[in-house]
Amino acid sequence: MASSQKQLSMSFLAYVLLMLVHQMPCLASSRSSSLAAIVGASNQTVNEEVEALLTWKSNLDSQSRSTLSSWNGSNACSWRGIGCDPLGSITSLNLSDSAIRGTLYHLNFSQLPNLVTLKLANNSLFGNIPPGIGNLTKLTYLNMLQNNLSGNIPTQFWSLGSLQILDLSHNNLTGSIPNQISSLTNLSFLSLSDNKFSGFIPKEIGMLKSLNYLYLLNNRITGPIPSSIGNMSSLMQLWLVNNQLVGSIPKEIGMLGSLNELDLSVNDLNGSIPTTLGNLSSMAFLYFYTNQLSGSIPSEVGGMRSLINFQLLENDLTGPIPSSIGNLTNLNILHLYQNKLSGPIPKEIGMLGSLSGLVLMDNNFSGLIPSTIGNLSKLTNLQLASNNFVGHLPQDICTGRALQSFSGMDNHFTGPIPRGLRNCTSLIRVRLEDNQLKGNISEGLGTYPYLVYLGLSNNELYGELPPRLGEYSNLTSLNISNNRISGVIPFEVGNITRLHRLDLSSNSLVGEIPKDLGKLTSLLELSLYDNHLVGNIPQELGTLSDLSNINIAGNNLSGSIPRQLGECSNLQFLILSRNGLDRSIPIEISNLQSLQILDLSQNLLTGEIPGQLGLLHKLETLNLSRNQLSGSIASTFDDMASLTSIDISYNELEGALADLPAFRNATIEVVRGNKGLCGVIAGLNPCATTRSKGKNQQQKAAADIGSNFSLPTLFVSCCGRFEYRTPKSKENRG
Repeated sequence: MASSQKQLSMSFLAYVLLMLVHQMPCLASSRSSSLAAIVGASNQTVNEEVEALLTWKSNLDSQSRSTLSSWNGSNACSWRGIGCDPLGSITSLNLSDSAIRGTLYHLNFSQLPNLVTLKLANNSLFGNIPPGIGNLTKLTYLNMLQNNLSGNIPTQFWSLGSLQILDLSHNNLTGSIPNQISSLTNLSFLSLSDNKFSGFIPKEIGMLKSLNYLYLLNNRITGPIPSSIGNMSSLMQLWLVNNQLVGSIPKEIGMLGSLNELDLSVNDLNGSIPTTLGNLSSMAFLYFYTNQLSGSIPSEVGGMRSLINFQLLENDLTGPIPSSIGNLTNLNILHLYQNKLSGPIPKEIGMLGSLSGLVLMDNNFSGLIPSTIGNLSKLTNLQLASNNFVGHLPQDICTGRALQSFSGMDNHFTGPIPRGLRNCTSLIRVRLEDNQLKGNISEGLGTYPYLVYLGLSNNELYGELPPRLGEYSNLTSLNISNNRISGVIPFEVGNITRLHRLDLSSNSLVGEIPKDLGKLTSLLELSLYDNHLVGNIPQELGTLSDLSNINIAGNNLSGSIPRQLGECSNLQFLILSRNGLDRSIPIEISNLQSLQILDLSQNLLTGEIPGQLGLLHKLETLNLSRNQLSGSIASTFDDMASLTSIDISYNELEGALADLPAFRNATIEVVRGNKGLCGVIAGLNPCATTRSKGKNQQQKAAADIGSNFSLPTLFVSCCGRFEYRTPKSKENRG
């Protein structure tokens, strides 16, 4: 029985083999036909792809066609920027950074059915994105950033369901982001930044659960941030900076557990900072600056233990810095300036051992600076300006020898310059103006090879300026005005050859102005007013051709005004008042064609007003009062159309006033106390039409001036000080 079954099985196997042998020719024929069909279809596709690309090339500009010179023949796989599959069909087109100029209008996307990657970034493509791009159903990577594409994104675009990477940033695209964006469910990277998109962010964007990176910055997007954004569970970076977003920050953002960068800055967001941010343990970079956020900084921010950069500046935040800030031990940057924050700096700030930048200026902080701030050995930037801090500055402010920029100006600090600054050779900018600092300045300053800005004005510092100032070879601004500095100006100051601004005004400096200041060839502003300086104005100042402002009023200077000052061709303000300068006004002053203010009042100047002063066509303010100038002023001011303020009182001048607004709008005070003036000022007699009448009327005018001259007026005129504070440019207080 077993033998018969085995024989039956063998017979069946033989039958099967026989049938297969008979069928082999048919199977071979069928496979051959299928392969032929595939090859034929592939050849047709390849031919269409070649045709599409050559047609597009022919419509580009000549330079682009030259760049694509390899695009000829029928083997597109060997062309520049082309990648193919094994069958020779184009799967990749990469012409990024190729200076291609033209449109996409003549590129027939329907003839590129197998395209997976399209990279055209950093070119000069312009015009609209054509609707035909929707035919690229296999496309996974599309990058057309940094072109000049414009118009709306076509509706067909949103059918590209295979897209994973989409970058259309840095173009001129307009319109709104449509609801259909939800169809791009495979997207992991989406950048539409630096365009002109408007409208709301659609709530459907929350359906992009594979998205890791969303960049919509620098557009014109309005409306609120949709709460559905909390559904984007894979999101790692969200940048919505510089739009016109309104409303509050949705608390659902706290559900994005993978988020490590969140930038909502430069919008119109309001409301409070959501406490749910404390859930974002992966958050490293958080920017909410330049909005209208209010309320306090929630203590929950201490939960973002990975935070490296935290910027809340330029909002309306109130209340204190929470002590939980001490938990952020990875924090490198903390910028809270220009808010309404108050209270003291928490001592826990000293736990931020990685902190390099702490900027708290322009708030309402008060109290003492905690000594723990000395623990911040990596601190390079400390800004405490414009608050209500009191007490001494921390003495160990630069323990790590890393501090570069330190500002504590406009507070109520007392005591000496911190001893820690003396050996802080890393310093680049120091601003401690407008406090009540006391102490010997020579003991407070060290050697600073990198220092660019030193501001100590408006304090109560005393002592003499140390000669080592001359070693500050990189210094551009030295401002120590309105203190109690005594002694002479050290000649070594002339070695600070990069100096742009030197302000030592309102001190008790004595001695002469050093001739060495003539070596400061980069100097723009020289302010030495209200000191006790003596001697002549050094003629070497005339070599400073970049100088725009000289104010050395209110000293005991003598001698003549050096004619070399006429070589300071960029001078706009020349203020030499309240000194003992004598002799005549040098005619070289008329060479200062940029001059706007000239104040030579309250000196001992004699002689006539040079007629050449009429060449100062930009002069707006002229004060020659309280000198011993004489002679006629006829025609001196005729061409000074820019003159708006003039004072020539208390001299020995005579003649007719020019018919200028500066005189027409003035009172008699600006001409009082002269020998005989007539003209357009109310209270003066008009000038006579004939010579004899003119003489009589000038005498009458002089008599009128004398009769109007009362004792109280005399007291005010003699004791009053005509003083200018030179306009100061607004500078960074950091």
